[in-house]
Amino acid sequence: MLKNTAFTAFAATLATAGAVSAQDAGAACSAALEAPVSFRISHQNSPTSPIHPHLEKIVADVTAATDGKLDLAVFPSAQLGGEMQALEQAAFGENVIFYITAGALATAGVPELSILNGPFLTPTLESAQKLEKSSLIGGFKDRLAEKAGLHVLALNWFDAPRSILGHQGYPEPSDLVGVKMRVPEAPAYLRTFETLKTAPQAIPFSELYLALQQGVVDAAEGGIDGMANANLMEVAKTVTVTDHFRVFYGFAMSEELYAKLPEPCQTLLSDEFSEKGDAYSAGMDEITINRIAELKTEGVIFVEADKDAYRVATEPFYSLFPEWPDGLLADVRAAMQ
Repeated sequence: MLKNTAFTAFAATLATAGAVSAQDAGAACSAALEAPVSFRISHQNSPTSPIHPHLEKIVADVTAATDGKLDLAVFPSAQLGGEMQALEQAAFGENVIFYITAGALATAGVPELSILNGPFLTPTLESAQKLEKSSLIGGFKDRLAEKAGLHVLALNWFDAPRSILGHQGYPEPSDLVGVKMRVPEAPAYLRTFETLKTAPQAIPFSELYLALQQGVVDAAEGGIDGMANANLMEVAKTVTVTDHFRVFYGFAMSEELYAKLPEPCQTLLSDEFSEKGDAYSAGMDEITINRIAELKTEGVIFVEADKDAYRVATEPFYSLFPEWPDGLLADVRAAMQ
């Protein structure tokens, strides 16, 4: 609890400092704009998801700081399309600010960004945040702007790391050999669990409860809070805390439209999405900590994985991408030091 209290106080201090900065940039932005400018913020989650209030706060803060001259509106639940549709809209110069993963951005011409989807890459939230702010990732963002016409406002919206739910624990990677593992149908997930010698099953999440209950799969990977919200702990009682993925999410927009904004407006947007991303990420970690405590009282068993052994076991994953330049993994790890 001391850790959470300290974080809350620290976040409040950051929020106060951020408000002063936003007011200064907002006033300069408002003065520099000859007419109001509008952007639509698109994300795929529901209005009840943890991300939505943070986006509403961005809208409120930017509106207040610019007297409404920089006009933002949030469109949840994929109202403007999925992440790839929004990416295409922005690349064609539409006024959309869209929620997207690093892996999806990589498909727009900077394949190095897909390494951020790799397993056991970032041992802590702090290391992930340091990597996102590094000159290495900054260079990839610059190339994305040049090659695809996309400007990344922030890539630091991290969900809590993912773990494994099953009928038993898997503290060592060798425990997973032959296990029927439900994974999302995405290359990084499939290749990771193939590397761990499981038998990956791409079953829809909506069917996972019955699949675990009936033995169609032995285990599933996912975020602890999300799996608990789906009541999966009713049919599988053991969580192996692996923290195998901490997915890099963020927000991007048209580079052309970003470049047309006065510099104070650019600063305001970038700072708002970065600051709210840090707050969201810390909040997601806190939600998971509290959910684990609650689940333990309900009889769910938590097993700590040998993360060093898992990291070694999944190292072959990083040799499966010929489109990556030699030394990329070493460069990424150095950027976190």
